[in-house]
Amino acid sequence: MKRYTLFLFFSFMLMLGSVAANAQDSRTENVEAAKIAFLTDKMELTAEQSQKFWPLYNEYEQKRRTLIRGYRSGYRQDVDALSEQEAKARIDNMFLTKEKELELEREYAYKYLKIISNKQLIKLYRGERDFTKMLLKRLDEKRASN
Repeated sequence: MKRYTLFLFFSFMLMLGSVAANAQDSRTENVEAAKIAFLTDKMELTAEQSQKFWPLYNEYEQKRRTLIRGYRSGYRQDVDALSEQEAKARIDNMFLTKEKELELEREYAYKYLKIISNKQLIKLYRGERDFTKMLLKRLDEKRASN
């Protein structure tokens, strides 16, 4: 029953996002709210854990987005227009960014473990992957129907 309620909530949030006047911001907020509900359920967080965990998770996500955004700033640049030296620098930067992202993930995993169990942390990682798969599937279905 809990999963059915979560599914209805998620479906409702996506539906709201598609008809909102400020579509992009609303969809982002709705997806984030659905993600929180989805992961809270998957991880079986208590109210006390949720209260401590989500601010920390949001902090991690913000730092991660900033890191990725910095790397992707020139991402759409035409590869053929790059010199070999520029291409090498781009690849080196990609690996450096991935290393920083791993360091950030490790740092926050230790912080999370002060609030949640190791099993809940594994459920978080699996839940993030499952949520992304579910979103991509819904986007594919939406595109196919248009």
